Amino acid sequence: MSENYIYHLQVLLKSTGWSQQQLAKRLGVTHAALSRWINGHAVPQPRRRQAITLLYKEIVGFQPLAAAKRRELDARAQKLRISGLWKKISKSSGLLDELLLEHTYNSNAIEGSTLSKKQTEAIIFDKAHVSNKSLTEHLEAVNHASVLREILLGQYPPKEVSEDLIRQLHRALLQGIRQDAGVYSKHPRAIRGIDIVLTHPKDIPEEMAGLLKRWRQTEKKPYAFGAVAQFHADFELIHPFGDGNGRVGRLLMLIQLLRRDYPPVIVENTRKAEYYEVLEYAQRKSVEPFTVFLVDEMERTHAVLRRYLR
Repeated sequence: MSENYIYHLQVLLKSTGWSQQQLAKRLGVTHAALSRWINGHAVPQPRRRQAITLLYKEIVGFQPLAAAKRRELDARAQKLRISGLWKKISKSSGLLDELLLEHTYNSNAIEGSTLSKKQTEAIIFDKAHVSNKSLTEHLEAVNHASVLREILLGQYPPKEVSEDLIRQLHRALLQGIRQDAGVYSKHPRAIRGIDIVLTHPKDIPEEMAGLLKRWRQTEKKPYAFGAVAQFHADFELIHPFGDGNGRVGRLLMLIQLLRRDYPPVIVENTRKAEYYEVLEYAQRKSVEPFTVFLVDEMERTHAVLRRYLR
């Protein structure tokens, strides 16, 4: 994604311990130019962005987790589980509202919605109309909050992750927005800013059937959060719909985690660049960095849960 360069620069500074002057020298630019990039006041030219990406991959990259680190990560995740979590959320109106707002705002913002969190709150709770915002953005907020509320209250039928459920979620999220809501795309799709080949439209039904078959096999055993990460990466690579794949995928991830008493992941819009980075890496090489990302986000949600479920 185009904003990844900011994340890359921030991580390079943190991981190397370099000063901004040292990083600027390594990139062959002035300290003033680097500062403007980091603060979002200027955008580097394509060749400069490529240099940033190459330096990031050279110095940081994604290192495979050693066995001890994997055990440590799994232990962190297990500590976050709360018995009967789904039912507890449904009985706490304050917690329910906070999850509705946070997930709806962040998931839509990741996909390009320009609504602020305050505007999203006014739309979904007060049925407000925000001037200078499109009907589509209003519907995206209302539809997402409505679907998520039903899920968290246990009224939506998420007894199992199936193609029917996936189509239902898409239809509900995109109703009034797209005529093909709930229907697999018959056209080539692409993810802007990412050079990765998505499933050909003719192969979508077969690929989706295979994905769900693998998931059913996983569900027969006590699966870990890593299986959820892999499912999400695979689903987004298939990209079965013309639009809304990210929002559907993140709702599916929430359902899958809640079914095993893990805190629901709410991917923050502020971590959008990192989210896309680890997701693409999961699709190309290894899901491990994505699982680390998910545990970080689960810990953040866990802190919210504890404020209400004491």
